[in-house]
Amino acid sequence: MLGQLIYGRGGGKRAEWGDLYGLRVLRCAADPEGWLGERRLRKAGKALYRGGALRTLVPDGFSHWDLMGACGLTPVDPGPFLRSQSVPLALEALERQGEAPDRAVVALRGLRADREMARAAAALCPRVRHLIISAPRGGQELARWLRWEFGIPILPEGGEAQVSLCFQPVDSGTGTRLELYGGRPDLGGLALTAPALAEPDRGDLSLMTALWEGGFLGPDGVKIT
Repeated sequence: MLGQLIYGRGGGKRAEWGDLYGLRVLRCAADPEGWLGERRLRKAGKALYRGGALRTLVPDGFSHWDLMGACGLTPVDPGPFLRSQSVPLALEALERQGEAPDRAVVALRGLRADREMARAAAALCPRVRHLIISAPRGGQELARWLRWEFGIPILPEGGEAQVSLCFQPVDSGTGTRLELYGGRPDLGGLALTAPALAEPDRGDLSLMTALWEGGFLGPDGVKIT
């Protein structure tokens, strides 16, 4: 169940159901200002948790996850959504470098070659010149499958790439690094937006993730800026 903390008048005691671009959310308002602000936020967190919320959307710039975590609430992880956009992000990064995809090398890097990495690799194979697969767990197996399925040469892990798609935290990588994980991902100067949302919400990755998971945000609703 998805919760939403909003700033507003109220002591954070009551959580009510609401609609957020088609999503059903359990919403609670609290005023974070003043010497009672943290107390109100704690009350709001407890109200959301009692109502059944676990993952929670918060206002932009929210800095009190210690209070929310103590109530049993966690943020929405944008990683799965970012990784679903890995292919258009890689192609956009190449375009901004002035590189033609069919002459470029893209690296897929991570701790393991999972389904998300395999899906991205299969989509990129017909579009780029070479791939690099760098993943201690399953990377060699994925590289062999790609060679067999697409006949594309898979370059050694240490090779140079114009773009590195990083699916989990890794230290290595050449070219533009797109870090598709964590609460503050680094997209190498790119940004994902949802133009159909209200202006304050268009760049909210956690909100976009929740809408994407719920089937309310498709590929046509996402723009790279």
